[in-house]
Amino acid sequence: MTMLTRVRPALCASIVAAGCWLLAAAAHAECVSPGFNPSTQFCNGCRYEGTMSMARDETCQRVYRPNYQLQKIEFLGHRLVQRARHGIAGLNGTTFAYQPAKGYVGKDEFTIEVNYRDGSQSGKFTVHWTATVQ
Repeated sequence: MTMLTRVRPALCASIVAAGCWLLAAAAHAECVSPGFNPSTQFCNGCRYEGTMSMARDETCQRVYRPNYQLQKIEFLGHRLVQRARHGIAGLNGTTFAYQPAKGYVGKDEFTIEVNYRDGSQSGKFTVHWTATVQ
C-alpha cells in the first residue's frame, strides 16, 4: 500500500505541495501512467502531455527518466508550476506523485518544469499531467 509520510519542513526543500510529503512505498498496481515523451530526445522549451489514472483514495507516483541507452541526459532540478486543485502533487529527486483528496473522483491536473543537461546543452521542459481518479 502506498503511504504518504509527513516530514519536517526543513527536510522539504525539494518538494512543492500543499504541505510536505515524501513517498514511503511503491505505487499501487491501480496507478497507470504511461510515458510522456515517445521520442528519444527532450527539447528546450517543449511542453509534453502526460496522463495518469488511479483508484479513489490511491496515490500514483512516477519516476521521470530518459532511455539511458539512447541519450545521456542529466536532470538538474524541477519545480511544480501548477498545483493540483483536487489533491496534492509533489516532487522529490526524479519522482513526482499525485494523491487525490480523500473521496475525490474525477479529473485533476498539475504541471511540472524540469531543468536538464544533454551533453553540453542545457534547457528546460514542462509536463502537464492530467490525473483521472476513478
